[in-house]
Amino acid sequence: MHLALSAVLGLAMLAAPPSAPRAAAEPVVLVHGWEGSPANMSAMRDAFVAAGHPTYVIDLPGEENVANATAIAGLVGRVRAETGAPAVHLVGHSMGGLSARYFIKRLGGAEVVLTYVSMGTAQNGYLPACLLPLDAGGQMCPSSEFLRDLNEGDDTPGPTAYSTFRSSQESARNVHLDGGACFLVVPGVVHSDQPKSPPFIEAALAAVAGTCPGTYVDDPVR
Repeated sequence: MHLALSAVLGLAMLAAPPSAPRAAAEPVVLVHGWEGSPANMSAMRDAFVAAGHPTYVIDLPGEENVANATAIAGLVGRVRAETGAPAVHLVGHSMGGLSARYFIKRLGGAEVVLTYVSMGTAQNGYLPACLLPLDAGGQMCPSSEFLRDLNEGDDTPGPTAYSTFRSSQESARNVHLDGGACFLVVPGVVHSDQPKSPPFIEAALAAVAGTCPGTYVDDPVR
């Protein structure tokens, strides 16, 4: 699969109240999940465009997180060059949240990502993934070398603001991040529907706008 992206430029910005003027909205990069495609992020893309954000959706090259993180790094660089923005917001679904966090933590993304939002991302692993080949989703296995490396030290490094959202149908342990993050549980949304679910979309918009839509927890680094 080749790397492709769709860049959608908003035609109008939401008016800010006179007491809180804001600059042009920063770009947003959306990252789909395991065996997904950019089409999975269409509803969320449309919502960010309506909010005035230049919005880009990456077509990941495969199911191997380091390769995906490298592709995200390339797209973020191109977005910054195209828009002139010094940094972007990064929103990932499912395994896409792991690839996005690897870019931030291991590939220098912390200095160029304003906000990291994950939806339904098994930050600490997903046991059924242990049955998959490593390059086909197996890196989500809790005991994988990839996850051991990703979760060593601070989960939330740098100046980036971190948020992690899950459905009530998903385990709380799986989405845990230490070092400081906004946590939100959305009732009753199946995993695959999260990127098009209005509550998840509203929460992502709030996080990118600088508001924690859930509860901010600052846990000690393990």
